[in-house]
Amino acid sequence: MGVPRANDGRNGRKANPGGGARLKAQVLAVVAAIPHGRISTYGVIARHVRCSPRQVAFVLARLTPEEAERVPWFRVIAAGGVVSSTKLGAVGREQIKRLRAEGVAVTPRNKVEDFAGLVWTPG
Repeated sequence: MGVPRANDGRNGRKANPGGGARLKAQVLAVVAAIPHGRISTYGVIARHVRCSPRQVAFVLARLTPEEAERVPWFRVIAAGGVVSSTKLGAVGREQIKRLRAEGVAVTPRNKVEDFAGLVWTPG
């Protein structure tokens, strides 16, 4: 039987063929709109596009190299201001480097300083 996926129809939601491509486009459009020097969270983006934070993370974790160059994926962090990609080694270091290059202060414990003042919400 397996674990129900977000859009397979077994978890109370209607199946949505092609929904993955549409979700990816929606997530990338929101991420592209995050202003320079600001951050957003997986949860904020998820609420805007009506999916789960894990689905947002899934989309961002699977960017092509071209998409990763074009879309500011590094501006998306976990709830509470934590740069959660540090678990991934080089990816986390790159995310922190790029945030700092935009003037976003990140503590040695991988947390964005002034998180509340920097969070951007689409709308």
